[in-house]
Amino acid sequence: MKELRIRIIEVKPITTKDGKKFTAYKALTKDGKIIDCKFRQDVQNVPTVPSIIVVDSDKCNVSTNRQYPVLWVQEVKSIEEYIKESNSENFFD
Repeated sequence: MKELRIRIIEVKPITTKDGKKFTAYKALTKDGKIIDCKFRQDVQNVPTVPSIIVVDSDKCNVSTNRQYPVLWVQEVKSIEEYIKESNSENFFD
């Protein structure tokens, strides 16, 4: 079984019109596309900040029966810190 490292780039708390609260996640695919990411209710350790999650390949799948695909995660093995590097040094002295 292969381990996948999924980069969660956006963690956004949302409140619906009827007052229900949930957290929306966006992930980055290997070819640079942004995809919605959802976790099953029984997942214990979900990220609270942008980070990298490590999951087994058989514990996640991509649902394509909607207008936009959604990554569903069933179990998170670990969460790693995502450090965004500034590339401003490449452009300025």
